[in-house]
Amino acid sequence: MNKNKPNRSFFLRGLTALLPAMLTTFAFVFIIQFTTRYVTGPINSAIYWTLEGNAAGWAVLETLDIDPAGDEFLSLSTLPPEVSTTFRESEGIRGVDFQAALKAHRQANQGVLYELDALGVDKTKLRAAVKKAVHPIFGLFVALLLLVGVGYLASGFLGRRVVTWFDARLSQIPFIKWIYPYAKQFVEYFLSDSDLEFDTVVAAPYPSEGVYCIAFVTSPGFRTLHETLGGRYIACFVPTSPMPMTGYTVFIEASRLIPLPISVDEALRTTISAGVLIPPQEKIEDLTESLASIIGRPIEEDS
Repeated sequence: MNKNKPNRSFFLRGLTALLPAMLTTFAFVFIIQFTTRYVTGPINSAIYWTLEGNAAGWAVLETLDIDPAGDEFLSLSTLPPEVSTTFRESEGIRGVDFQAALKAHRQANQGVLYELDALGVDKTKLRAAVKKAVHPIFGLFVALLLLVGVGYLASGFLGRRVVTWFDARLSQIPFIKWIYPYAKQFVEYFLSDSDLEFDTVVAAPYPSEGVYCIAFVTSPGFRTLHETLGGRYIACFVPTSPMPMTGYTVFIEASRLIPLPISVDEALRTTISAGVLIPPQEKIEDLTESLASIIGRPIEEDS
């Protein structure tokens, strides 16, 4: 009898109970952090800058009860010496001479775009007030609207012409042209609404005879292979475990492929779990007897 088995069993049971929740939490945290940093973050920064850096934006902020020219956002340290001197000689911030000098200075420096430091506005305090009035989640809604808007424009004649022109320009830029066209093809393959679907799961004899792997049929293959070898050699993508986004593209004779009655999701789960998660309809009920028949002798269980 193995004395360490109970402790090991408890450890594995605890790991089995907690690990799925931990992995799920990690996935959601990663998605949220990625979205916040690279999607909603830049959009919110652009929104805040638009509200803070021009006359129209200040007018919008006033409707939200935020007055960027108010005393609560005044930054004396960024004002020019002549205005600061007037402040010291006047009766505080509300002094008539100081307010007149500050107003004249701001009018002289208010161009199309505002430089907050030059206007004597505390950028940190103003940004904190704007964030309270315009919640960062607003950037998520803007991102969704942008996606829908771009999709709507890209579906029209003019939009398709613009997308084609944009793709052609990117495909001519050094370094980018080595990645962008293939990334576009990959994304379109999985997300486009074309008739081409990635839904045929097979067992393919790879990497050698007698060894089978899960593969996805991706295309009918190359004409040259069909004509030269005298058969139908199907293009298959063989995903790797536990990261199915990487793998190999192989061409295998159609007659050697075994269609599997499982979905793409079930095949991916099996691949990610290294064969642990088998679809219910493909499970072998008695694993002990199956292994015994494979190795040719009974399997002794630990007492």
